[in-house]
Amino acid sequence: MTPRERIGPALAAVLEGLKLARRELAGGETDPPRRRWVPVALVSALQAGLVAALSGYESAQKGDVTDPSQPDRIAPVALLLRRARSTEYFSPPELLELPGRVLRDIENVIAARNGVLHGPNGVQKPAVNEAYRSVLQVLQQICLTHPSFPLEGHGVILALIRDEISALEAALAPTG
Repeated sequence: MTPRERIGPALAAVLEGLKLARRELAGGETDPPRRRWVPVALVSALQAGLVAALSGYESAQKGDVTDPSQPDRIAPVALLLRRARSTEYFSPPELLELPGRVLRDIENVIAARNGVLHGPNGVQKPAVNEAYRSVLQVLQQICLTHPSFPLEGHGVILALIRDEISALEAALAPTG
């Protein structure tokens, strides 16, 4: 699959991750254990969004999104974030410039996700809503505000992504 061919499936994965996060956040109101799936869904959406972003430039290569130690796999989110923040991969305005607080928030969400998937009995380090908002802020920037990929052919899915981000932000607002 060429880098440009990865964009559509990556955006579809962003949308699915956001839908799952919103569904589990809402379900967590009556069934609190469901809330543990929110960081899993948001990290999945973030990884897919970074894949779409890193695949957008004409100069994009297959290796831009792969794990150097396992070239047949997508790189971990931390590596994709590092690449998205590097001038080797992006130029402003697509270059992802994040304050330390946002990076710590994202690390917190990743740690919560890892706790759910790899921790004993699915025990997670709790992530707070502010950390979830930081992930949404990055997705907003890389998919909607300053996408590095051409928008043609992606208008509908980008509108749906925008709607899901808005809905999640509204759902997170009352609980802090």
